[in-house]
Amino acid sequence: MPAVMSSGTTHEVFARRLKLLVLQPTPFCNIDCSYCYLSNRTSKARMSLQTLDLACRRIFESSLIGSSLDVAWHGGEPLTVPIDWYLEAVDLMAKRSNGEVELQHFFQTNGLLINSKWIRFFFEIGAKVGISIDGPADLHDANRRARHGRGTHEKVMAAVHLLQEHSHPFHVITVLTEHSLHEPERLFNFYVQNGIRDVGFNVEEIEGANQVSSLEGKQVEAQFREFVRKFFELVWASPGLVRVREFEDVVGLILSESPVRDQQNVPFSIVSIDYKGSVSTFSPELLGAYHPRFANFTFGDVVTHDIQALEDEPLFTTVSQEIQRGVEKCKSACPYFRWCGGGAPANKLFETGRFDVSETMHCRLTRQILLDEVVAGLQTRIRAPRSTSGSDAAMMLNESEG
Repeated sequence: MPAVMSSGTTHEVFARRLKLLVLQPTPFCNIDCSYCYLSNRTSKARMSLQTLDLACRRIFESSLIGSSLDVAWHGGEPLTVPIDWYLEAVDLMAKRSNGEVELQHFFQTNGLLINSKWIRFFFEIGAKVGISIDGPADLHDANRRARHGRGTHEKVMAAVHLLQEHSHPFHVITVLTEHSLHEPERLFNFYVQNGIRDVGFNVEEIEGANQVSSLEGKQVEAQFREFVRKFFELVWASPGLVRVREFEDVVGLILSESPVRDQQNVPFSIVSIDYKGSVSTFSPELLGAYHPRFANFTFGDVVTHDIQALEDEPLFTTVSQEIQRGVEKCKSACPYFRWCGGGAPANKLFETGRFDVSETMHCRLTRQILLDEVVAGLQTRIRAPRSTSGSDAAMMLNESEG
Protein backbone atom coordinates (compact mmCIF):
# COMPACT_ATOMS: atom_id res chain seq x y z
CA MET A 1 0.00 0.00 0.00
CA PRO A 2 2.04 2.91 -1.32
CA ALA A 3 -0.02 5.93 -0.49
CA VAL A 4 1.12 6.64 3.05
CA MET A 5 4.57 6.19 4.61
CA SER A 6 3.38 3.34 6.79
CA SER A 7 3.80 -0.40 6.69
CA GLY A 8 0.06 -0.88 7.14
CA THR A 9 0.57 -2.40 10.59
CA THR A 10 0.06 -1.02 14.05
CA HIS A 11 1.42 -2.21 17.36
CA GLU A 12 -1.19 -0.37 19.42
CA VAL A 13 -4.05 -2.21 21.08
CA PHE A 14 -6.52 -2.32 18.20
CA ALA A 15 -9.96 -0.76 18.43
CA ARG A 16 -12.31 -0.96 15.49
CA ARG A 17 -11.77 2.43 13.98
CA LEU A 18 -11.29 3.84 10.51
CA LYS A 19 -7.59 4.76 10.22
CA LEU A 20 -7.17 5.46 6.51
CA LEU A 21 -9.57 6.68 3.82
CA VAL A 22 -8.24 6.06 0.32
CA LEU A 23 -9.92 8.21 -2.31
CA GLN A 24 -9.43 7.69 -6.04
CA PRO A 25 -10.26 10.98 -7.75
CA THR A 26 -9.43 9.41 -11.14
CA PRO A 27 -8.19 6.04 -12.43
CA PHE A 28 -6.08 7.82 -15.05
CA CYS A 29 -2.31 7.83 -14.92
CA ASN A 30 -0.13 9.91 -17.21
CA ILE A 31 2.66 7.29 -17.28
CA ASP A 32 2.74 3.54 -17.85
CA CYS A 33 4.82 1.71 -15.24
CA SER A 34 5.59 -1.89 -16.13
CA TYR A 35 4.70 -3.20 -12.66
CA CYS A 36 1.47 -1.21 -12.12
CA TYR A 37 -1.41 -3.21 -10.63
CA LEU A 38 -4.15 -0.91 -12.00
CA SER A 39 -6.04 -2.18 -15.05
CA ASN A 40 -8.08 0.94 -15.86
CA ARG A 41 -5.39 3.60 -15.85
CA THR A 42 -6.15 4.93 -19.36
CA SER A 43 -9.61 6.16 -18.30
CA LYS A 44 -9.84 9.92 -17.74
CA ALA A 45 -13.02 9.67 -15.67
CA ARG A 46 -13.12 11.90 -12.61
CA MET A 47 -14.93 11.76 -9.28
CA SER A 48 -17.66 14.37 -9.12
CA LEU A 49 -17.90 16.63 -6.11
CA GLN A 50 -21.42 15.26 -5.59
CA THR A 51 -19.99 11.75 -5.27
CA LEU A 52 -17.31 13.01 -2.89
CA ASP A 53 -19.98 14.75 -0.81
CA LEU A 54 -21.97 11.51 -0.54
CA ALA A 55 -18.80 9.66 0.42
CA CYS A 56 -18.03 12.19 3.16
CA ARG A 57 -21.55 11.96 4.54
CA ARG A 58 -21.27 8.17 4.73
CA ILE A 59 -17.85 8.32 6.38
CA PHE A 60 -18.44 11.09 8.90
CA GLU A 61 -21.88 9.82 9.90
CA SER A 62 -20.52 6.37 10.70
CA SER A 63 -19.53 5.22 14.18
CA LEU A 64 -16.07 4.31 12.83
CA ILE A 65 -14.71 7.83 12.95
CA GLY A 66 -12.43 8.95 15.75
CA SER A 67 -10.75 12.29 16.33
CA SER A 68 -8.38 12.00 13.35
CA LEU A 69 -8.33 10.46 9.89
CA ASP A 70 -5.65 10.03 7.24
CA VAL A 71 -6.91 10.74 3.71
CA ALA A 72 -4.82 9.33 0.86
CA TRP A 73 -5.45 10.63 -2.66
CA HIS A 74 -4.19 7.83 -4.81
CA GLY A 75 -4.48 5.62 -7.90
CA GLY A 76 -3.97 6.53 -10.79
CA GLU A 77 -2.05 9.80 -10.75
CA PRO A 78 -3.91 12.21 -8.42
CA LEU A 79 -2.28 15.36 -9.82
CA THR A 80 -3.98 14.86 -13.20
CA VAL A 81 -7.05 16.28 -11.45
CA PRO A 82 -6.90 20.11 -11.32
CA ILE A 83 -6.00 22.02 -8.17
CA ASP A 84 -9.31 23.90 -8.30
CA TRP A 85 -11.13 20.57 -7.87
CA TYR A 86 -9.03 19.73 -4.82
CA LEU A 87 -9.61 23.16 -3.28
CA GLU A 88 -13.35 22.49 -3.37
CA ALA A 89 -12.87 18.86 -2.30
CA VAL A 90 -10.76 19.68 0.74
CA ASP A 91 -13.15 22.45 1.80
CA LEU A 92 -16.11 20.09 1.38
CA MET A 93 -14.45 17.43 3.54
CA ALA A 94 -13.65 19.94 6.27
CA LYS A 95 -17.27 21.11 6.35
CA ARG A 96 -18.67 17.57 6.42
CA SER A 97 -16.40 16.70 9.35
CA ASN A 98 -17.83 19.68 11.28
CA GLY A 99 -14.37 20.48 12.61
CA GLU A 100 -14.56 17.42 14.86
CA VAL A 101 -12.09 15.28 12.91
CA GLU A 102 -8.49 16.25 12.21
CA LEU A 103 -7.85 15.41 8.55
CA GLN A 104 -4.33 14.71 7.29
CA HIS A 105 -4.13 14.66 3.50
CA PHE A 106 -1.55 12.55 1.64
CA PHE A 107 -0.63 12.70 -2.04
CA GLN A 108 1.47 9.94 -3.58
CA THR A 109 2.54 11.12 -7.03
CA ASN A 110 4.87 10.27 -9.88
CA GLY A 111 5.95 13.92 -9.67
CA LEU A 112 5.73 14.84 -13.32
CA LEU A 113 3.06 17.52 -12.80
CA ILE A 114 4.44 19.15 -9.65
CA ASN A 115 5.01 22.89 -10.03
CA SER A 116 5.06 25.93 -7.74
CA LYS A 117 1.27 26.17 -7.75
CA TRP A 118 0.92 22.57 -6.54
CA ILE A 119 3.49 23.16 -3.82
CA ARG A 120 1.61 26.24 -2.58
CA PHE A 121 -1.52 24.11 -2.45
CA PHE A 122 0.28 21.40 -0.46
CA PHE A 123 1.46 24.03 2.01
CA GLU A 124 -2.00 25.56 2.24
CA ILE A 125 -3.69 22.31 3.32
CA GLY A 126 -0.71 20.85 5.21
CA ALA A 127 -0.50 17.88 2.86
CA LYS A 128 2.17 15.22 3.11
CA VAL A 129 3.75 14.39 -0.24
CA GLY A 130 5.33 11.20 -1.49
CA ILE A 131 7.14 10.83 -4.79
CA SER A 132 7.76 7.54 -6.57
CA ILE A 133 11.42 7.30 -7.60
CA ASP A 134 13.21 4.03 -8.24
CA GLY A 135 16.72 5.43 -7.88
CA PRO A 136 19.23 6.51 -10.54
CA ALA A 137 17.99 7.07 -14.09
CA ASP A 138 18.76 3.60 -15.45
CA LEU A 139 16.96 1.84 -12.58
CA HIS A 140 14.04 4.25 -12.59
CA ASP A 141 13.51 4.45 -16.35
CA ALA A 142 13.64 0.68 -16.77
CA ASN A 143 10.08 0.49 -15.40
CA ARG A 144 8.67 4.00 -14.99
CA ARG A 145 8.11 5.27 -18.51
CA ALA A 146 5.74 7.68 -20.20
CA ARG A 147 3.18 6.26 -22.64
CA HIS A 148 5.38 7.13 -25.62
CA GLY A 149 8.17 5.02 -24.06
CA ARG A 150 10.48 7.73 -22.81
CA GLY A 151 11.86 7.54 -19.28
CA THR A 152 10.45 9.87 -16.60
CA HIS A 153 13.48 10.25 -14.32
CA GLU A 154 14.52 13.72 -15.46
CA LYS A 155 11.09 15.22 -14.81
CA VAL A 156 10.73 13.48 -11.45
CA MET A 157 14.06 14.84 -10.28
CA ALA A 158 12.99 18.33 -11.36
CA ALA A 159 10.01 17.92 -9.01
CA VAL A 160 12.33 16.84 -6.17
CA HIS A 161 14.52 19.89 -6.65
CA LEU A 162 11.47 22.18 -6.77
CA LEU A 163 10.12 20.76 -3.50
CA GLN A 164 13.53 21.26 -1.94
CA GLU A 165 13.74 24.85 -3.20
CA HIS A 166 10.38 25.56 -1.56
CA SER A 167 11.42 23.70 1.63
CA HIS A 168 8.42 21.39 1.40
CA PRO A 169 9.13 18.03 3.07
CA PHE A 170 8.51 14.86 1.10
CA HIS A 171 9.26 11.17 1.19
CA VAL A 172 10.22 8.79 -1.57
CA ILE A 173 8.80 5.37 -2.39
CA THR A 174 11.16 3.08 -4.33
CA VAL A 175 9.91 -0.15 -5.87
CA LEU A 176 12.58 -2.82 -5.64
CA THR A 177 12.99 -5.17 -8.59
CA GLU A 178 15.49 -7.96 -9.17
CA HIS A 179 17.74 -5.49 -10.99
CA SER A 180 17.85 -2.94 -8.17
CA LEU A 181 18.70 -5.60 -5.56
CA HIS A 182 22.24 -5.62 -6.99
CA GLU A 183 22.66 -1.88 -6.38
CA PRO A 184 22.34 -1.06 -2.65
CA GLU A 185 25.36 1.27 -2.65
CA ARG A 186 24.19 3.12 -5.76
CA LEU A 187 20.71 3.55 -4.32
CA PHE A 188 22.04 4.79 -0.99
CA ASN A 189 24.42 7.23 -2.67
CA PHE A 190 21.63 8.45 -4.95
CA TYR A 191 19.46 9.36 -1.97
CA VAL A 192 22.31 11.05 -0.12
CA GLN A 193 23.58 13.01 -3.11
CA ASN A 194 20.08 14.28 -3.91
CA GLY A 195 19.15 15.23 -0.36
CA ILE A 196 16.46 12.54 -0.08
CA ARG A 197 16.09 11.80 3.63
CA ASP A 198 12.95 9.65 3.95
CA VAL A 199 12.64 6.45 1.93
CA GLY A 200 10.21 3.56 1.83
CA PHE A 201 10.87 0.35 -0.08
CA ASN A 202 7.99 -1.38 -1.83
CA VAL A 203 8.63 -4.64 -3.62
CA GLU A 204 7.52 -5.57 -7.12
CA GLU A 205 4.32 -7.40 -6.22
CA ILE A 206 2.15 -9.94 -7.96
CA GLU A 207 -1.04 -7.95 -7.73
CA GLY A 208 -3.96 -6.96 -9.92
CA ALA A 209 -2.89 -6.37 -13.49
CA ASN A 210 0.74 -7.18 -12.65
CA GLN A 211 0.71 -10.98 -12.66
CA VAL A 212 4.44 -11.69 -12.46
CA SER A 213 7.33 -10.37 -10.38
CA SER A 214 11.06 -10.39 -10.98
CA LEU A 215 11.46 -11.14 -7.26
CA GLU A 216 10.05 -14.66 -7.43
CA GLY A 217 12.35 -17.55 -6.55
CA LYS A 218 14.65 -18.59 -3.71
CA GLN A 219 17.75 -17.23 -5.41
CA VAL A 220 16.22 -13.76 -5.73
CA GLU A 221 15.00 -13.91 -2.13
CA ALA A 222 18.59 -14.60 -1.06
CA GLN A 223 19.66 -11.53 -3.03
CA PHE A 224 16.91 -9.52 -1.32
CA ARG A 225 18.28 -10.62 2.05
CA GLU A 226 21.75 -9.45 1.05
CA PHE A 227 20.31 -6.13 -0.16
CA VAL A 228 18.60 -5.50 3.19
CA ARG A 229 21.75 -6.48 5.09
CA LYS A 230 23.93 -4.15 3.05
CA PHE A 231 21.51 -1.23 3.08
CA PHE A 232 21.17 -1.51 6.85
CA GLU A 233 24.97 -1.36 7.14
CA LEU A 234 25.04 1.78 5.00
CA VAL A 235 22.33 3.51 7.02
CA TRP A 236 23.94 2.55 10.32
CA ALA A 237 27.35 3.79 9.20
CA SER A 238 25.98 7.22 8.27
CA PRO A 239 23.45 8.16 10.96
CA GLY A 240 20.94 10.81 10.09
CA LEU A 241 21.47 10.78 6.33
CA VAL A 242 18.66 8.42 5.25
CA ARG A 243 15.66 7.23 7.23
CA VAL A 244 14.20 3.95 5.93
CA ARG A 245 10.55 3.28 6.73
CA GLU A 246 11.01 -0.48 7.01
CA PHE A 247 13.94 -0.25 9.41
CA GLU A 248 12.07 2.22 11.62
CA ASP A 249 9.03 -0.08 11.62
CA VAL A 250 11.04 -3.11 12.73
CA VAL A 251 12.62 -1.17 15.60
CA GLY A 252 9.13 -0.09 16.64
CA LEU A 253 7.96 -3.70 16.61
CA ILE A 254 10.88 -4.79 18.76
CA LEU A 255 10.17 -2.09 21.34
CA SER A 256 6.42 -2.60 21.41
CA GLU A 257 4.69 -4.54 24.16
CA SER A 258 1.61 -5.18 22.01
CA PRO A 259 1.24 -7.59 19.08
CA VAL A 260 0.92 -6.23 15.58
CA ARG A 261 -2.41 -5.98 13.81
CA ASP A 262 -2.31 -5.53 10.05
CA GLN A 263 -4.87 -2.89 9.13
CA GLN A 264 -5.36 -4.54 5.75
CA ASN A 265 -6.99 -7.64 7.22
CA VAL A 266 -9.24 -5.79 9.69
CA PRO A 267 -12.54 -4.66 8.13
CA PHE A 268 -13.08 -0.89 7.96
CA SER A 269 -9.66 0.00 9.32
CA ILE A 270 -9.04 1.09 5.72
CA VAL A 271 -11.91 2.18 3.47
CA SER A 272 -11.35 2.75 -0.24
CA ILE A 273 -13.73 4.71 -2.49
CA ASP A 274 -13.22 5.05 -6.22
CA TYR A 275 -14.22 7.81 -8.64
CA LYS A 276 -17.67 6.23 -9.15
CA GLY A 277 -18.41 6.01 -5.43
CA SER A 278 -17.81 2.26 -5.19
CA VAL A 279 -16.69 1.21 -1.71
CA SER A 280 -14.32 -1.49 -0.56
CA THR A 281 -12.26 -2.29 2.51
CA PHE A 282 -9.27 -4.42 3.48
CA SER A 283 -6.33 -3.97 1.04
CA PRO A 284 -6.82 -0.81 -1.07
CA GLU A 285 -5.49 -2.68 -4.12
CA LEU A 286 -8.65 -4.83 -4.15
CA LEU A 287 -10.89 -1.98 -5.27
CA GLY A 288 -11.10 -2.07 -9.05
CA ALA A 289 -9.37 -5.45 -9.30
CA TYR A 290 -10.95 -8.46 -10.98
CA HIS A 291 -10.60 -12.03 -9.80
CA PRO A 292 -12.36 -15.06 -11.31
CA ARG A 293 -13.48 -16.33 -7.90
CA PHE A 294 -15.08 -13.07 -6.77
CA ALA A 295 -15.48 -10.96 -9.93
CA ASN A 296 -14.76 -7.70 -8.08
CA PHE A 297 -14.42 -6.36 -4.56
CA THR A 298 -17.00 -3.60 -4.61
CA PHE A 299 -19.04 -4.22 -1.47
CA GLY A 300 -21.44 -1.32 -2.08
CA ASP A 301 -21.55 2.32 -3.12
CA VAL A 302 -22.03 5.65 -1.42
CA VAL A 303 -25.40 6.22 -3.08
CA THR A 304 -27.09 3.15 -1.61
CA HIS A 305 -25.03 2.03 1.38
CA ASP A 306 -24.06 3.23 4.80
CA ILE A 307 -20.48 2.17 5.39
CA GLN A 308 -21.16 -0.34 8.13
CA ALA A 309 -24.16 -1.77 6.24
CA LEU A 310 -21.61 -3.32 3.88
CA GLU A 311 -21.20 -6.04 6.49
CA ASP A 312 -24.59 -7.41 5.47
CA GLU A 313 -23.60 -7.89 1.84
CA PRO A 314 -22.96 -11.53 0.82
CA LEU A 315 -19.71 -10.70 -1.00
CA PHE A 316 -18.35 -8.90 2.06
CA THR A 317 -19.24 -11.85 4.29
CA THR A 318 -17.53 -14.33 1.98
CA VAL A 319 -14.38 -12.26 1.61
CA SER A 320 -14.15 -11.29 5.28
CA GLN A 321 -14.56 -14.85 6.52
CA GLU A 322 -11.92 -16.17 4.13
CA ILE A 323 -9.50 -13.39 5.12
CA GLN A 324 -9.95 -14.22 8.80
CA ARG A 325 -9.34 -17.93 8.14
CA GLY A 326 -6.07 -16.89 6.53
CA VAL A 327 -5.12 -14.80 9.56
CA GLU A 328 -5.86 -17.77 11.83
CA LYS A 329 -3.74 -20.02 9.65
CA CYS A 330 -0.84 -17.57 9.96
CA LYS A 331 -1.35 -17.37 13.72
CA SER A 332 -1.27 -21.14 14.16
CA ALA A 333 1.73 -21.86 11.93
CA CYS A 334 4.08 -18.89 11.63
CA PRO A 335 6.66 -17.79 14.22
CA TYR A 336 6.55 -14.29 12.72
CA PHE A 337 2.83 -13.77 13.41
CA ARG A 338 3.49 -11.68 16.52
CA TRP A 339 5.38 -9.21 14.31
CA CYS A 340 3.21 -9.42 11.18
CA GLY A 341 -0.44 -9.73 12.14
CA GLY A 342 -1.47 -12.09 9.39
CA GLY A 343 -0.41 -10.44 6.17
CA ALA A 344 -2.05 -8.39 3.41
CA PRO A 345 -5.12 -10.04 1.84
CA ALA A 346 -4.40 -8.69 -1.64
CA ASN A 347 -0.99 -10.36 -1.77
CA LYS A 348 -2.43 -13.66 -0.59
CA LEU A 349 -5.17 -13.59 -3.20
CA PHE A 350 -3.12 -12.55 -6.20
CA GLU A 351 -0.23 -14.87 -5.39
CA THR A 352 -2.25 -17.96 -4.51
CA GLY A 353 -5.84 -17.42 -5.66
CA ARG A 354 -7.17 -17.48 -2.09
CA PHE A 355 -7.35 -15.34 1.05
CA ASP A 356 -7.28 -18.27 3.49
CA VAL A 357 -3.59 -19.06 3.10
CA SER A 358 -0.55 -18.08 5.10
CA GLU A 359 2.92 -17.47 3.68
CA THR A 360 3.44 -15.47 0.48
CA MET A 361 6.41 -14.09 -1.40
CA HIS A 362 5.39 -10.65 -0.18
CA CYS A 363 5.49 -11.65 3.49
CA ARG A 364 8.77 -13.53 3.13
CA LEU A 365 10.39 -10.42 1.70
CA THR A 366 8.74 -7.56 3.56
CA ARG A 367 8.16 -9.23 6.93
CA GLN A 368 10.38 -12.26 7.50
CA ILE A 369 13.60 -11.23 5.78
CA LEU A 370 13.37 -7.64 6.95
CA LEU A 371 12.82 -8.70 10.54
CA ASP A 372 15.65 -11.24 10.36
CA GLU A 373 18.18 -8.83 8.95
CA VAL A 374 17.36 -5.75 11.02
CA VAL A 375 17.42 -7.81 14.23
CA ALA A 376 20.68 -9.45 13.15
CA GLY A 377 22.16 -6.05 12.29
CA LEU A 378 21.21 -4.66 15.67
CA GLN A 379 22.61 -7.71 17.45
CA THR A 380 25.91 -7.37 15.64
CA ARG A 381 26.21 -3.70 16.44
CA ILE A 382 25.39 -4.03 20.13
CA ARG A 383 27.91 -6.90 20.38
CA ALA A 384 25.30 -9.61 20.85
CA PRO A 385 25.57 -13.01 19.10
CA ARG A 386 24.10 -13.03 15.62
CA SER A 387 21.13 -15.34 14.93
CA THR A 388 22.14 -18.16 12.64
CA SER A 389 18.90 -19.13 10.91
CA GLY A 390 15.94 -17.35 9.36
CA SER A 391 13.33 -17.93 12.05
CA ASP A 392 15.79 -17.49 14.94
CA ALA A 393 15.18 -13.75 15.01
CA ALA A 394 11.43 -14.18 15.33
CA MET A 395 11.82 -16.94 17.91
CA MET A 396 14.26 -14.84 19.93
CA LEU A 397 11.85 -11.92 19.96
CA ASN A 398 8.91 -14.16 20.87
CA GLU A 399 10.87 -15.59 23.78
CA SER A 400 11.77 -12.12 24.98
CA GLU A 401 8.06 -11.41 25.39
CA GLY A 402 7.62 -14.23 27.87
